[in-house]
Amino acid sequence: MKFFLDIDGVMVHANPHKAVDLEADGFYKFNSVAVTILQSILYKTKDEVILSTSHRFKYDIIRWKEIFESRGIEMDNISIIERSHCSTQRITRRTEIEHWIIENHISSTDIIIIDDDKSLNDLPSYLKDRLVLTNPYTGLNDISDLTSILKRRLKKRFQELKEAK
Repeated sequence: MKFFLDIDGVMVHANPHKAVDLEADGFYKFNSVAVTILQSILYKTKDEVILSTSHRFKYDIIRWKEIFESRGIEMDNISIIERSHCSTQRITRRTEIEHWIIENHISSTDIIIIDDDKSLNDLPSYLKDRLVLTNPYTGLNDISDLTSILKRRLKKRFQELKEAK
C-alpha cells in the first residue's frame, strides 16, 4: 500500500489563528492522535509513505525518516513526489498526485491519499474513493476516516488468499 501524506492539515493543524508547536529539531510537533492513527495503519516493511506536502523539498529522505521516527512513526519506505512529476508552473495537489499515480502505473486499489487539500475533491471517482480528506483545523483525528478504505483492502487480500488455494 502507498500512502500519500500531507503534513499541514493532517499531521498538524492548519488553523491560521493558532500557532503550531515545534519539536527540538525545529520541525512541527505532530498531533498525537494523528501519530497513533498512522502507527496503527502502517505496516513498516511493506507500506510506502509518499510525501505530497509542500514541505517535501525541505529535507532529504534520510532526514524525513528521522523526523517521523523521532515522533514515533517508523517506516522503511518513504519517498516524495519529485519535481520531475511537477511542471514548472504552479499545479494543484490533485494534478501532482494524479500524474504520479499514472506515471508510476499504480493501481488505485494500492493507494490511500490523506490530505486536507480541497482540490482533491476533483479527483476522478476511482481515486477520490481512496481519499481521506481531513479538516485542516483538526487534522487526522479519527481512524474511522480510514476504516472503509482499509476494510476494502483487507477484503481484497482475503479474496486473493482464497483464490491462491
